[in-house]
Amino acid sequence: MIIHLKDLPEKRNYIILKRKFMKIILKILEDKKYPWKIRNKIKNGKISIKKLKNIFKKENISLKKIENNVYWIGGNNSKGLSNPRSPINFATRSGARFIAAIINDGTLTKEGKNSHGRLMYDNFDKSQRESIIKDYLNIFGGNKNEIAFRNTEKKKYLEFSSITRDIVELVIKAKGPKCESNLLMPEFILKNKETMLGWVEQTIADEGEVKYNPKKYRRAIAWRRSLDITNSIKHNINKETSIRQLPKKIQILVENQKCNLIEYEKKILDSLGINYLIFNLGIYPTTKNKIRTKWQILIQKRENLLKLRKLITIPSKEKNKKFSQAVKSYIRYKEIPNIRKTILKLGRGNKNFTAKDFKRRMNYKNIGNTYKWLKIFEKQGLIKKIKESKYGQGRYRRSAEYKLIF
Repeated sequence: MIIHLKDLPEKRNYIILKRKFMKIILKILEDKKYPWKIRNKIKNGKISIKKLKNIFKKENISLKKIENNVYWIGGNNSKGLSNPRSPINFATRSGARFIAAIINDGTLTKEGKNSHGRLMYDNFDKSQRESIIKDYLNIFGGNKNEIAFRNTEKKKYLEFSSITRDIVELVIKAKGPKCESNLLMPEFILKNKETMLGWVEQTIADEGEVKYNPKKYRRAIAWRRSLDITNSIKHNINKETSIRQLPKKIQILVENQKCNLIEYEKKILDSLGINYLIFNLGIYPTTKNKIRTKWQILIQKRENLLKLRKLITIPSKEKNKKFSQAVKSYIRYKEIPNIRKTILKLGRGNKNFTAKDFKRRMNYKNIGNTYKWLKIFEKQGLIKKIKESKYGQGRYRRSAEYKLIF
């Protein structure tokens, strides 16, 4: 998605031109006898986009000339944006991450009648804030000093200038909490792989959890989305309730709700070839007596997580490190040459061997992985099953037997 100068609110945004180009324009205006006041604004102050566009139209100068020669742009009393990139292109990985960050942990506020709101990103994780600043510079240009950092006991957030707010509003097309507006994902995210990956990695950083405990086998990535359903639920809800604990009528009502972001994220994961599970986690009340329902996307299983690891880098240093550790813990199951070598040793001399023999040699904790690898090498034609597994004398199970194929 590309935002041009002509797309911006033209009355409340002002421009300072680059000096070399400014001199050319001033010479034209002087020759054409333009009022001193207009020439002085261009030379020593800021001039609104509207007035500058009118001048360029009258003198038959293309708007592209303005875009290529803007030194500064912003509100009259704003830090604005210096040396902006022009036009602004969001159809990049950085662009997707920035928009995802604003929708996830940021906000484009609704404010009073004479205010156009504020654009903020709220996160205690310093590495994520630094990542957002880096993406901002890649997309908009400018410098990091034009981004305000608000540091309080309860919040640590970045606040962006009014021109950034106006640009982002053109992309998101909505203000206020995403839970209540049921925000749509900007369509450009689905247009290419890079923007889809940017969305996923930022969403895991903001909304997600990397599930990994070295002492337990389970590894997964999950994130959650909420939707306000206060107007749909007429019952009094005073605590978090799982969907199966709700009356049947409310279960059906909740299950029929659609969260737009979840629906788009399903499309992204399908397109990337990543398998996932979706759960509705029930309903819960907020401190403002609103009722919300929430969903969880769960990504798990070895091959799935290995594939995702190759595709993304999570902007949160802590979560990215944890994801790397989780994936590295799969390494023994990836050592196919060692597994093949073990099978060849077991079958050496035309010996028969069982799944239990293989399990002991590989030091596996359970028999499930053993059968998985034996099936793989059976399909590859390295071994063949010569005896099926069966129960003996009703007391124990005899393992299947295998031998090498020469």
